[in-house]
Amino acid sequence: MNFKITVLGSSGGAPTKRRNCSSFVLTCDSFGLMFDCAEGSQRQLLHCGYKLSRLKYIFISHMHFDHIGGLIPMLSTKSMFGIEGRVTILGPPGITDFIKYNLSVAGTRFSFDYDVCEIADSMSFSYDEFEVSTFLLNHRIASYGFRIKFNDTPGNIIAEKLAEVGLSEGPECGRLKRGETVVTAEGKKIILSDVATEKKDGRIISFLGDTYLCKGMYKCLEKADFAIVESTFLEKESEKAEKRTHLTAKMAGNVCERSGVKELLLYHFSASYPDILDFKNECSEKFSGMIHLAKDLKTIELFKECTQL
Repeated sequence: MNFKITVLGSSGGAPTKRRNCSSFVLTCDSFGLMFDCAEGSQRQLLHCGYKLSRLKYIFISHMHFDHIGGLIPMLSTKSMFGIEGRVTILGPPGITDFIKYNLSVAGTRFSFDYDVCEIADSMSFSYDEFEVSTFLLNHRIASYGFRIKFNDTPGNIIAEKLAEVGLSEGPECGRLKRGETVVTAEGKKIILSDVATEKKDGRIISFLGDTYLCKGMYKCLEKADFAIVESTFLEKESEKAEKRTHLTAKMAGNVCERSGVKELLLYHFSASYPDILDFKNECSEKFSGMIHLAKDLKTIELFKECTQL
């Protein structure tokens, strides 16, 4: 499976001339998944050529407007143009009322099917090719992290091993790939791992909404292959970070290093920082893996050699 992350917005609190507020699209082979949806996100989608018809899941971390302000306008556009496709929305308590109220006062009704689920700490949901778990973070209002674990890839059947156990390619192979046990003519029970290469573990992608240091961060980030982590301030403003319940770049790097994260994308830079290069420098003091700085409308191809943002 191929994975790409497109940055729709990287600013925290308020947009700047170059940075929209928080939103990302995770693109897979068969569907798209959005993390947060700030004001202007649908325009950013137009700029990067992404079609709303591909967007199947929307995960909202918390109800601050720099993370949810673009949700209703974007879905209204999808409805207005008759773009088909069910959308599943996961978000914090209050998101159901938020959607219903906005639709009612605007006299709007979506033309497509959608599901809304309000999340809590340590919940898990299974969808198409992945399972997502939610973790409560430490912010001024309820804010959550999303940990996505994609399904493992079964091993490939080896013809020689199949012949050794007395099986031939055919219906039995299909049964093995579905996880069933096949009994040979000699009465021996065979499972896929007996005649195939080792399975490949599914990738883990983690997204943290706004947060200060907390246990939920570590649970969400544990051994993630790729993590998107807020980094609102530099260390010189660590007191402000604690007061406003946000992270510094150094804090983000330290937590990710201790959690075994392999690759990191920093975002949610305060609008007071026109230059964000120092965020990477500070983060690298603690984090030894690859560090990306979120830059609007740039795309990272995950798990392959890719260009730093």
